[in-house]
Amino acid sequence: MKNNLKRKIVNILKYIFIVFFIPFILVQFLILSGGKDESDKQVDYIIILGGRVYGEKPSRSLNERIKTATEYLKEHKDIMVVASGGTGKGEEISEAEAIKRELVKNGIKETRIIKEDKSKSTMENLKFTLEKINENRVANNKNINEKVKVLIVTNGYHLYRSKKTAELFGYEAYGLPAKTPLISIPKSYLREFLSIIKFNFEKKYYFA
Repeated sequence: MKNNLKRKIVNILKYIFIVFFIPFILVQFLILSGGKDESDKQVDYIIILGGRVYGEKPSRSLNERIKTATEYLKEHKDIMVVASGGTGKGEEISEAEAIKRELVKNGIKETRIIKEDKSKSTMENLKFTLEKINENRVANNKNINEKVKVLIVTNGYHLYRSKKTAELFGYEAYGLPAKTPLISIPKSYLREFLSIIKFNFEKKYYFA
């Protein structure tokens, strides 16, 4: 009787390991491999993906994205930047507006900043940003049929999914990882695992 119970428990644990931990490990490998710094690539625009804003104040994670992008923009003065992100619950201004304000405070000229402030998800970030980029390309007499090369700035754990999403919309996408605050690491990587699983199901319907 006891041996049967032990076997059942062992079998249940094996099942949990197979259906959760193995996929979790594989996805974490993708996240880590996708989070490398590719800022040496030649690009047309950089995109800062939005993150949580408390009232009008960027969260720590979003601040890291802004700091990382600012350093890049100061070294690459001919590149324009898209600040991307709508207004979420508890946010008094859009994430795009919060990004723009911080960039200007950090010495980036307002004329270099394109604002996309409708998006509510990573998928929408990249979709609506492409629309803004194409508007800018038309205004500057550039061919919108050419594949646009972008450098996406977000926290390292978020880069793999962001680049894969961008590729679905036709971008040639590279990544520049911002630091993830230490306190946010466990929650962020677990949430990103679930988001990637969801993304792989969602994209089949979104792009059907």
